[in-house]
This record gives sequence, C-alpha cells and structure tokens, in this order.
Amino acid sequence: MKNKWIKHIKVILCVFVICSVALYGTWRIWLDPYRGTVGVLEQSEKLDTVLTGMQAAEDLEFIVSHLQERHPVCISGLPAVVRKAYEKERAELSESTEVTVLSLWQSASRVLACLGDAHTTVRAYYNDTKYLPLLFSWKGQRLICSGGEYNNYVVNKIGGVSVAELYERFQEQFSYELDAWARHAFASRINRSDYLAFVGINAEREVEISLKRQNDESIVNKAFALQENVMAISSETEPFYDYSIDGASGIGIFTLRECIYDKTYKTALKDFFISVQDEGVHSVIVDLRGNPGGNSLVADEFLRYLPVEGYQVGSSNVRFGPIIWKNKPGQQRNQQAEYVFSGDIYVLTGTDSFSATVDFATLLSDNGLCTVVGEIPGNMPSSYGDILYFQTPNALLVFTVSYKYFIRPDATKSNFPLLPDVQVPAYDAMEEALRLIRKN
Repeated sequence: MKNKWIKHIKVILCVFVICSVALYGTWRIWLDPYRGTVGVLEQSEKLDTVLTGMQAAEDLEFIVSHLQERHPVCISGLPAVVRKAYEKERAELSESTEVTVLSLWQSASRVLACLGDAHTTVRAYYNDTKYLPLLFSWKGQRLICSGGEYNNYVVNKIGGVSVAELYERFQEQFSYELDAWARHAFASRINRSDYLAFVGINAEREVEISLKRQNDESIVNKAFALQENVMAISSETEPFYDYSIDGASGIGIFTLRECIYDKTYKTALKDFFISVQDEGVHSVIVDLRGNPGGNSLVADEFLRYLPVEGYQVGSSNVRFGPIIWKNKPGQQRNQQAEYVFSGDIYVLTGTDSFSATVDFATLLSDNGLCTVVGEIPGNMPSSYGDILYFQTPNALLVFTVSYKYFIRPDATKSNFPLLPDVQVPAYDAMEEALRLIRKN
C-alpha cells in the first residue's frame, strides 16, 4: 500500500512539473511582452553606413513584425494606414542596391509615424552625438535661440533650409500624438548632428544658420561647428527632484524633473510634507515642467499625503501575445501617510511634460485634487505606453513598442488632452500659480 501511494505521488509530481514547464514555456515563447527585448543598447551603425536593399528590408520587417506581435492596436493585424506605408517603404528598400542607415531610419520612422503613438518610435543610438552650440525653443510660431550670445534671435534657416520646411519634414517621420510634443521635440533635438541629418541637413561640417535680431530685424548668417554637448554632460549631476518651503507666504514648491519611484523619492516626499506641516504651508506647487516621464507610481505615492480615502483610477488594456487583458477602472484605496496636507495643490505643466508625468497631472486633475497651470502636456492622457526596447539586426536601430493602452480616470474626457485649468505659457506658469495663491 505504501509503495502504491509513493507511486501516485511521483506521478502527480511528474504531471505537475510537466504542466509547470509547459506553462512557463508558453509564457516565455508566446505571452511574455518582454521576450526578446534589449537590456543594454549597442551603438547603431553610422548614419552613412551602406546596407544592401535586402538588409534594409529585413530590418524594416523586423520592426513591423515586433509591432504586430506586441502592440495592442495590432492584435488583429496592422492598421490599414500602417500596412500601406510599410508595403510602400519595404518595396522601395528591396528594389534599392544600396541603402544608408540614415535612409532606413527615415523610412522606418515614416511607417511608425502612421500609428500616431508617441511611445512607439525608432531612432539611431550613439554615445558620441555632437551638437550645435545653440539651444532652441518656440516663441509662438517662431523658432528662437534660447540663451547665449544669440538669445531671442529668430531662426530663419538652418543649412539653407527654412525652419518651416524642416519642421514639415520632421513631422512626416516622427511619432507623436499632439502637435505640442512634435514642436517641442523638434526644437530640443534640431541642434543634434543625428537629427540634423534626419531632416536632410549635412552636419559633417559646419552648419550655416540664418538668424534675425528682433529689435532691428537685422540678419546674421553664421556657420557653427558641432561639438560635444557640455551642458548635457554637466546636467547629469542635477538631482531629479528638489523642494523649497516659504513659511512666511505659506507656500511649498516640489519640483520633479523625472518620474523616478525609489526610496530617495519617497524619503524626499516625506521630508517635504513634514516641512509643509511644520511651517504651516497652505498651498503646494508641484512643478512637472520639463519632466519626460518614467514610473507612474510617483503619483500614487504623492496622493498618500492628501486627505482622500480613495481615488478614481482609469482602465487599461494590456497585450500578452494573442491576448488582450482588460483592467477595469475603479476606486483605489489610498494608503494615507502620517503627514496629510489639506491645503491647495497647483500642478505646473508644459509641452515638455510627457508620459508618466501626464499620468501624474491627470490623476490629480481628474479626481478634482489640483489646479493645473501651464500648457497642454506632450501626449494624450488616454494613450499607448509602457514601452519595450528592441534593436534591428543589421543597422542596430533602436525602436520601442507600446504594449499597453491606458484610459484616463475620467473616461468621458478620453478624446481630449489634459487641458490646464489656467492656460499660460510654461515659462509663466510658476508666476501665475503664485498670483493665484496670493489672490485666494
């Protein structure tokens, strides 16, 4: 009898092990969104590297196949507009004798741009990118220099091409949801050697730029040599957060430059709200301008310090291989912290607020917990996200694919961007928030 039971147990264990291995294999081979993703990025082949037409077509097919396998919108196949663009670009690449990495990058970008997903993109990746010694930003419809000798000069042409034409080229082969993000991306990247090439400007030598001085309309034409980005190197040491307390005016300011959810952030929030309580602060400003995103849990951690027992969260659709898993919206219980702030919250946004930063501002806004001041952020609150990293086999172009679709807490606003309660240019948002506090 004892031997019989031992035999049954062995059979059961064997069946359990076989089933477990089969389930794990199924998960790894077909369902795991992260299967085949890249952990450490290799540098892409140089932009002027020449591939055969078949190699270029293989890379494009590699991108599109991963799009079909992972992206929620492609669960039933490529959208018609994407398929049409893909077939056109692939045919042209296949018929070519030689294709540069730059041309392949532009071709793949045109395909992904048809998707209208700002998180699903392709780019060349380099550690040695060079930059023009200028920073650019938009002022109304004009591209201007920001800072330095040519501060506030209007940029007319770059490399002999008008800014309007360069931006049009950029839009045709860049993934975005809102024009605000495309404009910001263009202004912040057009000083880079790779993105100059991306819009057709030869950046191998000096780049001639035509500038107009605003006070007397005089024109300055000057050739600029590209160089290492000294400002980018020095800014790496800047902390991702800081805060200040003005007890006399009863105002606390918490600046978050990147959505990093870790012990440092949690400790900083706790210290901030302890100081808010100790100093009798009645108004808190959360500055999210210039924040490119990261981990959306930073918003949930912030809410722990607000006097709400629960808050509305949105739904999401998550793709696992051939399956879409739907998470329903609902009330989430708030794990309140010891130090709860009951005053007014003002959230500052700009066109350069993106991804998890938009989630942060939207979560507070849709739950009626803040006043948003500034500009419409860079992407839609209801949008695709949570990206997977890959690299193509030949050119080593880096591309990202979203595998989730998020719907904002107030689903009735899903077709709209996050509209600030008070719309002002981002550079005026802090002063406007302070004015509103003084008024109230």
